[in-house]
Amino acid sequence: MNFLHKQVKDLVDGACRILLLTDERIDGDTIGSTLGMYHVLRQAGKDVRVYSPKSMVDTLQFMPGVEVIERDELVFIDGEFDLIIIFDCSDGQYFKDHLPKMNRQAPLIVFDHHHTNPRYGTVNVVEPEAASSADVTWRFVKLAGYLVNKDAAQCFLTGIITDTNIFSTSNTNEACLIAAKELVSLGAKLNYITQNTFGSRPVPTLKLWGVALERLHYNQEFDALVTMITRKDMERLGVGDEEADTKALSNMLNLLSEGQDAVMVLRESKDGGVNASLRSQNRSVARLAEKYGGGGHEKAAGFRIENARLIEKDGQWFIDKVA
Repeated sequence: MNFLHKQVKDLVDGACRILLLTDERIDGDTIGSTLGMYHVLRQAGKDVRVYSPKSMVDTLQFMPGVEVIERDELVFIDGEFDLIIIFDCSDGQYFKDHLPKMNRQAPLIVFDHHHTNPRYGTVNVVEPEAASSADVTWRFVKLAGYLVNKDAAQCFLTGIITDTNIFSTSNTNEACLIAAKELVSLGAKLNYITQNTFGSRPVPTLKLWGVALERLHYNQEFDALVTMITRKDMERLGVGDEEADTKALSNMLNLLSEGQDAVMVLRESKDGGVNASLRSQNRSVARLAEKYGGGGHEKAAGFRIENARLIEKDGQWFIDKVA
């Protein structure tokens, strides 16, 4: 164990009541890391609660333990926690307003792999070279010697599988492949994960993707292959925000598009903004995302433009800022 792992183990072993937090951007990595640790800590005899600020997406409902995730902010007030752990959250902004409400100021452990993470925790296990936060968390669990059941293994492997797009992205490395092998040996079912996360898309979602494919075009401003999804598209086809799954769409376009350095999917959000999901095999899209106030990894990033909408004029699409 390295020094950081030893610090984390000492904090975990000394805590009785632990609060686990997901990121506000719900995906397989943040949920897989969080629930994987939940099962590990429960098996270690800890009193554990799990909070997420957003609802679970349909493609992750198969994961063991999703039923324990709470969304009521009262958890910050009525819980007497000795320790807080957050997973795959690059900035920690969303829960900072909640911390003063807590009856006890507990230390915060951060498990992450975003290179933009400012190390906002008491102890920060941040590995930018890692393929996912799930394999960062798994390596700690393994080195710390905690018992791991098949439910924990299934959760950790889900995080790795989803963040590497089934080992097809440029961040796939030897460490995550070794982690996957170890987790499969502990009972994780790779085929079950891929079936639920990549092999299952409702027909309305596929139709929405068809609309997006028709709009694909090269955008000079972003120097990328770009497409757009509007609220009207989603309402007409009966597709919710979670079902739209623009990350999966951008991953697919990144794999299939030939001769393009980067792809971007823009989607109008329910609260009046435009969200962008960027992917690339050859260049840093993190810098492009940072230019618009976002961030992420070198080859997978995103940003958000508040008070904006997508409009079409004379066959061209634009992001229109709403006054």
